[in-house]
Amino acid sequence: MSYHSEHQRLKPVLDLARQLDIASNPNPRAIFEAGSGGFQVWCIPQDHPKGWNGITMHPGAFSKPCAYVGSVYWKWDEEKIVALEIETSAYALADQKPDQYSQAMNLSPDDDRRTIFNRDADIQWLKEKIAWLFTEAGVPLPPFEYEQAPLSQLGPYLLAHYVSNTDDYVVIVSPELDPLEFCKPGYEVVHTLEIWRAGDFPADVILRPDREFQEAAREPDEGPLVEQYENASHLGDDGWLEAAYEDRISGLNE
Repeated sequence: MSYHSEHQRLKPVLDLARQLDIASNPNPRAIFEAGSGGFQVWCIPQDHPKGWNGITMHPGAFSKPCAYVGSVYWKWDEEKIVALEIETSAYALADQKPDQYSQAMNLSPDDDRRTIFNRDADIQWLKEKIAWLFTEAGVPLPPFEYEQAPLSQLGPYLLAHYVSNTDDYVVIVSPELDPLEFCKPGYEVVHTLEIWRAGDFPADVILRPDREFQEAAREPDEGPLVEQYENASHLGDDGWLEAAYEDRISGLNE
């Protein structure tokens, strides 16, 4: 292998990216911008990552309305390309939804906004577009390498309360996961509550209340956790979780 032969090996990918150039080609598949050692990928109103609904896009100097999503770089090991380094930056989200998203590289623990860098949904969308380009170019796809955004910066966790006729439990659902993934047969999701700064608690596992610590009196048809949910929701209090559950719940993988 040599630098020249490796560049030649991936040349069909860059050639196709140049044909599908976002600046000059109006085709919806044309969302790329080629460089010498990789390329950039843009999204359009008809084809964008999850969570971009409602984002306004403009053509600017390009062939159609679009917004930048991410970049791809060849990763070298001596004279061989061994992987694709990818990264995403959803600047459009921060520009148009500043109350929800931040461009800060390191969010303050008190900042209840989401990061725009390497969000799971953006990474997944970018992977799909890269894989399609390599397939069309007839070049085997190298492995991806990227740094996932910290869960604490992807958004709030979701405290989900599940109830059956005889039992209940809660799950602290990680950002961007669906609470229904943790709903056991015979149960239903009856309450959810967004909570920030929940990273020190066991996430994505079933947590059962310790009946020994439950208060005897509660309103008819209420599960043991409902009153705490309602009070915290009304007060906007995220800190209730630690006070209510420290030393009172156990995490059980089921």
